[in-house]
Amino acid sequence: MPTSHVPKRQVPTHQNRSQAALERLNSWGFTLEILQRLGGLAVAWAIFERNLELALWALTGEQVKGVHPSTDRLPIGKQIDLLKQESIRLPQGAQELIADAATAAFNLMDYRHAIMHGAMIPIGVGGPSFIRNPRSHGEKRARPTHDAHVDENLLDLAIDTAWTLCRLVFAIKEMISSGATSDLKELKRDMQRAKRQANELRHLTELMNSEKY
Repeated sequence: MPTSHVPKRQVPTHQNRSQAALERLNSWGFTLEILQRLGGLAVAWAIFERNLELALWALTGEQVKGVHPSTDRLPIGKQIDLLKQESIRLPQGAQELIADAATAAFNLMDYRHAIMHGAMIPIGVGGPSFIRNPRSHGEKRARPTHDAHVDENLLDLAIDTAWTLCRLVFAIKEMISSGATSDLKELKRDMQRAKRQANELRHLTELMNSEKY
C-alpha cells in the first residue's frame, strides 16, 4: 500500500494536552530531566514513608492485625522522632546512625514539602524553584517560609539521600527479623553523606548568602 494511503495514528487528546503542559513547564525552566527527577524523589520518599512505619512496628514489636496501629494518624515528622526515640533498643552504633538519619530525614522532608506543597517559581524570576508558605500578599503564615531550589544535580542529591533513608529502614526491618547488623554497619558513611546533602538542600539559600560557602 502506498505510504500516502496509510492512515495516520490518532493521538489521544489527553496525550496532546499532556505534551502541551510539559512544554509549558519546560518554558518555566522545568525540563524533562528535572521533572523526571522530581518524580523519582516523590517515589523514593513514598517508599521511605511506608517502610518507616513498618520499621517502627518491627522495632517496637507492635502487633497491628485487626487494630488501628499507633502510627495510623501519626505525621511523618512524629514517626521520624519516634524512630530516633525507639532506637535506644538498638546497639550504640545503630543509635548514632539513626540520629544522623533523623537529621537527614527532617531536612529532606522540608525540602520535599516545599516542592510538593509550595508555590512554583519560574526561571524568569529566579527559578526554577519552589517556596513553601509564601507571603506574596502580605499575609501571615503559621509556619516559616522556606524554599527548595531544583536542578538536575540538586535533585540527584535529594534522590540519593531519600534512597539512603530507604536502605536504613530496610536494614532495620532485616535486623529485627534475622538479627543481621551488617547492612546497618555498611550504611554509616553513606548516611553521613546523606546528612550533609540534606542540610545543603534545605538551607541552600542561607548557605549561598554565607561568605564561607
